[in-house]
Amino acid sequence: MKAYEIKMDDFKKQELIHLGKQKMLKHQLYKHSLLDFFLSSIRFTRIHTWLIQFSILVLTAFLITRVINDELPIFIIQSLTIAVIFSAIFFIDELFRSFTSGMWELEQTLKYDLRQHTIIKLLIFGLTDLLLIIILAFICHGVMAISFWKIILYLLVPFNITCIVLFSLFTMWRNTLSSVIFWMGSGIVLMCVMILANVFHIYELTTMHWVAGYILSILFLGIIVMNMLKVKKWEALC
Repeated sequence: MKAYEIKMDDFKKQELIHLGKQKMLKHQLYKHSLLDFFLSSIRFTRIHTWLIQFSILVLTAFLITRVINDELPIFIIQSLTIAVIFSAIFFIDELFRSFTSGMWELEQTLKYDLRQHTIIKLLIFGLTDLLLIIILAFICHGVMAISFWKIILYLLVPFNITCIVLFSLFTMWRNTLSSVIFWMGSGIVLMCVMILANVFHIYELTTMHWVAGYILSILFLGIIVMNMLKVKKWEALC
């Protein structure tokens, strides 16, 4: 065996090494693809957050169809608005958890940094809340004689305003944010939305006013989110 000499082809050796690297790279890219990242973000969202969202949907649907379906349309819309705002608050609480738990510095060092995690979570939570609003609007449309699209506007505009205010709090107090500050701010936002809705009789406004409100709120929300996410290293704003 010691006297036996293996003849090696350097070209074949390099070709084999190249193929091996390509195989490993392909496997690594598949393992950490955007789809895998998206699914893992859903999986690592706390289970009680999803249970809360499901409970909000079921409880609100039950109240609309079984309990308050004989109430005034404005009361029903306000009940839906409260449910949607609570849904947004619980999702934003999950979004801010890295800061309220003091884990943001660690997450900033991961393969996908905190900014990328936040983008994916925004996409997941935004789509989920949009689905929730569509389902509730569809159920409400079957109970009241109000246009489906008008109900969508009645829910989306307060939802956008809530997100604008809470994201603004997040931007200003990100590095000192705590659960107490977040929930106090959320409670104040909820009360202000309901007070303004009753004082200014916003449901008596025309559809064009609501469309304008939706366009303005989505523009403001988009600007805030873009400004929040364009910073590559969030600790630079500490």
